[in-house]
Amino acid sequence: MATPRTAQCWAASAPKEKLHKTAVELAPLGHNGVEVKVTHCAICGSDVHLLEADGGYADFGAWPKKQVCGHEIVGKVTGVGAGVGHLAVGQRVGVGWQNGACHDCEWCLNGDEQLCPAVSCTCCEGQVGGFADYVRLADARFAYALPDSLDSAKTAPLLCGGQTVWTPLRQQAKRDDRVGILGLGGLGSMALTFAGKMGFRRVVAVSSSGAKKDKALALGATDYCDHSSAEDLAKFAASLDFLLVTLATTRELPDVGKFFALLRPRGTACFVGMCPPITADVFTLGFTMNNITTSNTGGRKDMRDMLDFCAHHGIGATIETRPMDDVNAALEDLKTSHGIVRYVLCNDVDDEPIATAG
Repeated sequence: MATPRTAQCWAASAPKEKLHKTAVELAPLGHNGVEVKVTHCAICGSDVHLLEADGGYADFGAWPKKQVCGHEIVGKVTGVGAGVGHLAVGQRVGVGWQNGACHDCEWCLNGDEQLCPAVSCTCCEGQVGGFADYVRLADARFAYALPDSLDSAKTAPLLCGGQTVWTPLRQQAKRDDRVGILGLGGLGSMALTFAGKMGFRRVVAVSSSGAKKDKALALGATDYCDHSSAEDLAKFAASLDFLLVTLATTRELPDVGKFFALLRPRGTACFVGMCPPITADVFTLGFTMNNITTSNTGGRKDMRDMLDFCAHHGIGATIETRPMDDVNAALEDLKTSHGIVRYVLCNDVDDEPIATAG
């Protein structure tokens, strides 16, 4: 018989409401499932958007009775279903934005599980996310064994934010490219760190002032462009093969035309931040044959490759840890922060009974 599990969670009952501590009965641990005792959960900008039901996040299904966010989870396996062979009780794992797919469609078979029509997201449509002491996944294939060398707290933000910038850098940019990273917040800082280790010909950090130049160069940039400076815009005009736009905001964007002007002919601008609609001058873009693309997290192989890359290069996010009970204050701090620090919630962890599947 399956072991029941009541999780202690931080939940919201309505959009824009403060989170409150509550108990939630988790779904039964199934044949292919895994139970994870949460040790760390980073707060992603998507959690804020979900809790406020703003932008496109208002479309992620009807608001549940208890919205429990958190999808950058690190913890220890406390139970596995009989069909799970790649994980064992006591093993340290990470869980990201996606927690399920059909595994049979053309997208899944091509390694793009994030594009599956049956995609399931870790903290959407009433599922219990990582602002809790336990989570259960129906599909253990979306719990990833973590290399021993990775720090749990510094790895948590990589499981969504890191994968979000890793995938387009690996799939859309070429090794000999001149790469730009626009925006130096949580996403942009991770993108700079990755890009600096990927061997690109040039890595240009693009931000709105010179204040972050030293930090950007320390993270991995070879050059710095202050896009509020006409002199810098002229200096870097038509110089980039690939521009990763990480401006994750619902506020109005600056004139994107000046960013497209940084691209060389046939260059690509890839948007990964959840920004408002943009207006593009197709006439101008057509003359230089530039491309506008997007990217959505990544597949399971992308996640495994990213984690191995981080272990090899000693990469972790820049973080500030908070107790799980400090979640409301941390959410408010994230809303007003424009820096590179990611907030990671931590649970006190004791040994717990092992869960069994039915």
